[in-house]
Amino acid sequence: MSEKVVISGASGDLGRRVTALLQQEPGVELTLVTRTPERLAQKQAKGITVRRGDYSEPESLDTAFAGGDVLFLISGLNLGRRVPEHRNAIAAAKRAGIRHIVYTSVGGVQSGNPALSAKDHYQSELDLRESGLAYTFLRNHLYAEIVSNIWIAPAATTGRLELAAGRGSLSPIGKEDIARSAAAVLRASEHHAGAVYDITGPELLTVAEIAKIGSDVYGVPIEYVPVTAEERLAYFDSVGIPRTYDPSMALSTDGHMWASDELVTADVSQAEDFQAILTHHVKQITGRMPESLRSVMERVKSVRYDQIGAVAQ
Repeated sequence: MSEKVVISGASGDLGRRVTALLQQEPGVELTLVTRTPERLAQKQAKGITVRRGDYSEPESLDTAFAGGDVLFLISGLNLGRRVPEHRNAIAAAKRAGIRHIVYTSVGGVQSGNPALSAKDHYQSELDLRESGLAYTFLRNHLYAEIVSNIWIAPAATTGRLELAAGRGSLSPIGKEDIARSAAAVLRASEHHAGAVYDITGPELLTVAEIAKIGSDVYGVPIEYVPVTAEERLAYFDSVGIPRTYDPSMALSTDGHMWASDELVTADVSQAEDFQAILTHHVKQITGRMPESLRSVMERVKSVRYDQIGAVAQ
């Protein structure tokens, strides 16, 4: 009997990685859901079902999720609008007969976490707990590729890494390890019902320690300079990064699309040790240790951030 897996948000980087891991898996029948089906034309040409679905359009999700057993609910990007969008997806999943939702949350989810992203995910986790459906939470910690190419690459040019993260620690995790973990859960979802996994890298690091790794990899001195949240916001203002996320905003020169309020509150969350979490969940789920930050950095340091996924495909 096949497992009918629906991947929602399938045209994004994580969706594509998980699709690649599952599309040849015996006993897994995939349906790919995206706002932009044309981006998955090659998958459709290979016989994989592709449907249009938009978290902000509940009626589109009823058809998109129909016939599935397990929904891989990749969280939306609309900060502040995620909660109603995810509620739309959960309600549509129930109407469609989905029995289990595997949800991409974020590391450090607690009621007091100051990170704006964590606040959204905290509420969506509560909504899923109350939905009556089986669930699995994958609390994905900060991408090692972000640390490498958004934090360290520019700092290798200036010699200074400025963050409002204080002396807090975190455990960066590579995108491929996140995808491997998600694919393993989706292959055997019944064994992971009710589980909450913190998907971390193999080491807990301060920003000063991360700067030292960056210095070694890039061959230049990089100093970590802690700044205040106000100073960090002022810097983002000076380079034209909007305070509030908007889905139509332009990519930055580094190839990312975030607003400064999300970035700075994430720094503060780290400074207050909400990110100081290290687990062996990746190894327990997949049977293999995750890649180290140094290894990720050496592998992707010459690639623009938004091209890293393209290289992996």
